[in-house]
Amino acid sequence: MITSAYAIELVKRVSGITKNPVAILDLSGDVLAKTENFKYGSSHIDIKNSKKAIPISVEKEKVGYLFMDSNAQTIKDEGDVLKSMIELILHQKTVVENITQEDRKINKFIYDLLHAENYDEGEAVAEAKVYGLDLKVPRAVLLINLGGEVRNTLYSESLSCSEKDSFWAKIKSSITSSTNSFYTRNKNNITAYLGGSRFVIMKDLGKEEDAGANYKHLLKTLNSFQHILKGDFRGNVTIGVGKYSLGVADIQESYREALVAMNFGEKVWGPDKVYSFDSFGVVAPLINSGRGLDFPKNIFEGFSNEELKKTLDVFFDNNMSLTQTAKRLKIHRNTLVYRLDKINEILKLDPREFDEAVQIKLSMLFGELAG
Repeated sequence: MITSAYAIELVKRVSGITKNPVAILDLSGDVLAKTENFKYGSSHIDIKNSKKAIPISVEKEKVGYLFMDSNAQTIKDEGDVLKSMIELILHQKTVVENITQEDRKINKFIYDLLHAENYDEGEAVAEAKVYGLDLKVPRAVLLINLGGEVRNTLYSESLSCSEKDSFWAKIKSSITSSTNSFYTRNKNNITAYLGGSRFVIMKDLGKEEDAGANYKHLLKTLNSFQHILKGDFRGNVTIGVGKYSLGVADIQESYREALVAMNFGEKVWGPDKVYSFDSFGVVAPLINSGRGLDFPKNIFEGFSNEELKKTLDVFFDNNMSLTQTAKRLKIHRNTLVYRLDKINEILKLDPREFDEAVQIKLSMLFGELAG
């Protein structure tokens, strides 16, 4: 069956090929859409007694008619071509819709799995099998937030629901393809769209005995993977990654960690980076639980030098650039290095090392929240 909205789209496509008057009819002969030069006197056409009505079929099922208000020779010359084009367009639409419907079911299943307060593991594993998914293998959750034009399109109010569905389905397919192309081993990955501009990859880590080593390899390669996604989507790509899980029981925890890593990473350091929950070190449990705002006192105990505190603030404000920080503070670069060495000595954390800088910055943030 052809809807009025899609009939209008078909007429637009047909009018780019022929200048002759045409219309798209439903199965009963009612005109759904027509070209501007279509001057037939009625909105209903007797298709049974008309040689101008050409049946349109999709998967061997008649769905409507192409009506050409032209002479017999024109219909003979153009009819088959227009019919074939319309049927091809409708076939592609049907395929996309079928894929999208299946994708939508998988998206909802994964979303519910990751967010549900209580769920039965056995039921989750059984339902996953219906979609061809295996939840028993070790996995790490990668949460992906896309920026640029992809984000704008996903949040656009000008697109129809079907257009938006088709768009996120293509993005999801592209993420899946890039994941399997980059990670050539352990391809039993699960990709889902979570809404907004966020997608999730439940990355296969292989056999249980290899999961730890494969996870470490994953962390080392994520910056390269992010670079590939940035090229695919021509915009910012932020990735949050949680610790790995050995089965369905731990997958929610890995997702929460990935979400925490992304949210705090974007808030403190900005988008377009890779944030691993592990990189937050001893601060991670506090971020995840929301407890212990007195923790910065432990890290900054004895750290009363206001000059060093100011140096840290300016250093982080200038994206850990020695040159820019020295310039802002109006000190020699060697003086700055001395101060950073002193901070490292006091805190036992080096602000020049990204993972340790994250811990310092987040501890400073918690200190501000604790007031």
